[in-house]
Amino acid sequence: MIRVLNLDKYLGGDKILDNVNVNVEKSSIYGLIGPNGAGKTTLLKNIVDIYRPEKGEVLVLGENIKDNKKIKSQLGYIADYQYFYSNFKVEQMVDFYRNTYPLWEEKKYIKLKRIFKLDEKKKISSLSKGMKTQLSLMLNLSISPKVLILDEPTSGLDPVIKRKVLDIIIDEVSTNETTVLISSHHLGELERICDHIGIIHEGKILLEDSIEKLKSNVRKVQVAFKDGIPEDIKNNRDILKIESRGRVYEIIVNDHMDEFISQIKQYNPILLETIDMSLEEIFIYKMGGVGYVFEDITL
Repeated sequence: MIRVLNLDKYLGGDKILDNVNVNVEKSSIYGLIGPNGAGKTTLLKNIVDIYRPEKGEVLVLGENIKDNKKIKSQLGYIADYQYFYSNFKVEQMVDFYRNTYPLWEEKKYIKLKRIFKLDEKKKISSLSKGMKTQLSLMLNLSISPKVLILDEPTSGLDPVIKRKVLDIIIDEVSTNETTVLISSHHLGELERICDHIGIIHEGKILLEDSIEKLKSNVRKVQVAFKDGIPEDIKNNRDILKIESRGRVYEIIVNDHMDEFISQIKQYNPILLETIDMSLEEIFIYKMGGVGYVFEDITL
């Protein structure tokens, strides 16, 4: 499990993280999403003790992560950009991990090596970004981590390998009860594998919720009335966005869906239906609700 408690972080005099609290339950997959510059990578680096917060603390497996070698030996971290000894060959990097991490599992490494098919004789400097990511996945999964922190782990991977990586993450959780925190811009991937989602914006956590609850709370309503939409419906505080297409109104509702539908039914609509939304759509409308503008661009 992971607990981030009241965490502040400054970089270059700027406050990057502002009183951040995050809760990741054991054996769950938690997706961290947010626009570029929101503080996702900075938060992950605080969790793995690369950065030190000015305020607050990070607990991993019930203990403070700061200078905690025991916990770090059970923690896998795949960064967005991989930093290896560039003059090492793949096999030398494998030996480095094998001799460093006490829970290294050789059978798992051999299995992963068959999946990723990396040439162990190659120098790391000759590997593409995608191949370096695969190497990092092989190494960090082979240490038998109880907690796995992933920053854009499918970046640079081809579709086949990407699908295999997602399947491996799911299997790691179900088989070994690994706790996973994953940051990604690929919201369709997160929707497929995550139990919970956290949205971060301008260094603050906007919300934490289960995927299931989030998708049931934020929905699209299509409605039409004989004499136009009533003002009290149009001004409902739970509406994230409202658009009209002729007599049909398309309304994105943020919360209190049952109450909103009951309110609509009082006016005897001639059309009323609710439509499920993808995580990507929910994210866009949630961010629009806090002033993050997504502009339509026509070329």
